[in-house]
Amino acid sequence: MAALAVASSAALTADHRRQRGPFWWRGVGSPLSSREAVAHCWRAMWDLLRGAAALREPPPAELARRYVDLLVDNLGQPGFRELLVAVHDLDAHRDLVFALVEESRRRNMIRRGSTVAADARRAEVLDLSGSARGDLADAMAASLSVPIVTDPHTMTFAPDAYWRGETHRLCDRPGSLTRILEELADLGVEQAVIVSASPELLGPHALAAGRLDGKGRVGEYLQSAEAAAVRDAARLAAARVPGLSTFTIRPGHNPIGPFDFGGEYDDRSDRRQPLTELMSLGYEDAYHQFIEPVVGASGERVGGKTENRKRKT
Repeated sequence: MAALAVASSAALTADHRRQRGPFWWRGVGSPLSSREAVAHCWRAMWDLLRGAAALREPPPAELARRYVDLLVDNLGQPGFRELLVAVHDLDAHRDLVFALVEESRRRNMIRRGSTVAADARRAEVLDLSGSARGDLADAMAASLSVPIVTDPHTMTFAPDAYWRGETHRLCDRPGSLTRILEELADLGVEQAVIVSASPELLGPHALAAGRLDGKGRVGEYLQSAEAAAVRDAARLAAARVPGLSTFTIRPGHNPIGPFDFGGEYDDRSDRRQPLTELMSLGYEDAYHQFIEPVVGASGERVGGKTENRKRKT
């Protein structure tokens, strides 16, 4: 029975890639799955696209194509902006950038620099408005695949693409924030808002009790790595990209880890904090940083308060 269970598990987790190692390791899957997160993402997208119509939700690949078509037809209009998603390719040992930008700078984004540099860009940058129009579903699934604790998402490239029909394993990379800011700066973006749930300790006497459960331990590492990535990206942007202003929205204290979908106990306030409260605090922080300095100020003080806000940030 145990051998049958391992064989069944191996069949369920098998992909189109060859695998090395003893057979029994095929039955040992990743402790977590990103399927529900991916499904939730597309459910929310479908609710936005269908409106009040009672229609059946299409498969993620078809829904992604509809969303890309909608962006292409309305790019630049209110509520429709350019899209950039970065994931990590475990097999190519590099980041992949899925981008949908305006026609005027689309060519320069893909073909940048010398012939060698342009060839490297073709390996990394996928144009969602062109030949990679149907790859947004793979990009979203990969961005929600946490390294080690979930299985990587497998993506099969088109036969005429740079990777010639190969199937690669893709996942998220916490340190890719710096890569995203570099890509935005090259596109001429002047302001970037970084939203993170990972707090940054500003001094002593702020330690919390360590987590003993498996999800909590992995979550603590990811939360710490993300906090460091946000700090490094903001410093890099300030030092190397003078024309790019970065604004960070993050909580001063957050007991909820990356995998605490049902909330978590907060030892500082001696109560359980739900996920909805964390999201509300994020909206409140954004309001205090961007809405109040502009709307709450009188006409003659808008410019001065905005500049002071930039300098403080």
